[in-house]
Amino acid sequence: MNPASGDNTARRVSFALLVLAVLLYFCLSAPALSYLGIPYDTPTGPFPAKIHPGTYVMLLAWGLGLASAGNPLATLVSQARQHRLLFSYFLCMVGVFLWAVGRHGPSGLAFLLDTLVMTGVAALTVALQPPARQRQLFMLLMGLLMANAALALGEAALGKRLVPQLAEQLGYVSEEYFRSSALVGHPLANAMLTVAMMPAVLVLPWPLRWRLAAGVLVGLGLLTFGSRSAMAGLALFVLLASIPVFRRLVRGGFSYVQLTGGLVGAVVAAAALAGVVAATGLGERIFKNLTWDNSAQVRLRSWDVLDYFSDSDLWLGMSVPRIANVALRVGIDPRYEAIENFWIYLLLLLGVVGFVLFGVGLACLVVHIWRISVAPLRVAMLVYLLMASGANTLASKTISLLMLTLTAQCAAQLRRPTPTRRQTPTGRVAPRYAQQGAWR
Repeated sequence: MNPASGDNTARRVSFALLVLAVLLYFCLSAPALSYLGIPYDTPTGPFPAKIHPGTYVMLLAWGLGLASAGNPLATLVSQARQHRLLFSYFLCMVGVFLWAVGRHGPSGLAFLLDTLVMTGVAALTVALQPPARQRQLFMLLMGLLMANAALALGEAALGKRLVPQLAEQLGYVSEEYFRSSALVGHPLANAMLTVAMMPAVLVLPWPLRWRLAAGVLVGLGLLTFGSRSAMAGLALFVLLASIPVFRRLVRGGFSYVQLTGGLVGAVVAAAALAGVVAATGLGERIFKNLTWDNSAQVRLRSWDVLDYFSDSDLWLGMSVPRIANVALRVGIDPRYEAIENFWIYLLLLLGVVGFVLFGVGLACLVVHIWRISVAPLRVAMLVYLLMASGANTLASKTISLLMLTLTAQCAAQLRRPTPTRRQTPTGRVAPRYAQQGAWR
């Protein structure tokens, strides 16, 4: 039985809860929760408060979705069979969480739930919905991305944050270069999320001019977050996107008019973008700090922590307080800095035993996204992992992996064949499939 076939009230409520969870994840950042009195990302407070409200709603949505098809256990088994890679990722990350908690206790490990486990739960939850609802969720995700970029541009234009309750919590309001915080609460978190989702703009079921306009909006919004690594990711997107164009050019696939018009258009677009950046000061922090600074040096010092492994630590991992102590020894102050490489941090935390489980699970997710996605989202997954490897992204609380996975899962439905009806030579009605979606 296909769990996503058919519809009923429980499944509709499950979808409503799924949408609510996405909105909570996107709009309730760690600073916003702190402002509301929830110690989500602070050193003190009970463990349940360390779990994002969206996580509780998403778990409820998944449970109701499983129950909507009858026997929840039977539906779960059906999901495991139909989405083997995705379910394997989920099981691996649950295993990682249980291993870490059993080894070190729950303190400091809530990120394993919100960042890693819930990515699998969210994807399995949306997979229970009919294709039409998954396409609706994709449009909502793209709308949130563009709204976040527009809000960031508004903050940059006014020189102040338009979500005032976040400003007191950020701790860098008086920084030398203003950076927008928008809905996600921190410039670097915004940048990572934007880079992860922006290639999906190319598969929007819109005319080309509207997709280009959406891409420009999101790209300009990315500049306001002041992330040099994110801009490197954007440059890599552009480079990879130019490869098929270059191959077609070498094969003589463009006419003289197309070639000339394209070159002129590219020059005009580049000049216009440069003019906007120069006139507005967007990305000033990026372009004035293209140097080797302390932020880059921390990424090198992160490797030094590997010198402090004992034999038992190598296999079984270290507790969070011990990792902080090791970081201090190599010159990384956990109050202001982090081990800027999630691979290293998770190896320290989990040891080889848990790290292998994490690596297998992440590989399953990457292969799953690669199989269901078109080229832009395949590239998005690879660039995201490359960028995340230079930061503590997957070793901290982030929604970027969850949103990337949901975006890929829902975008796959834009190209799903939908049956139409035609007459066979015998007079019987047979299904005929029409391709949907804007990607060509």
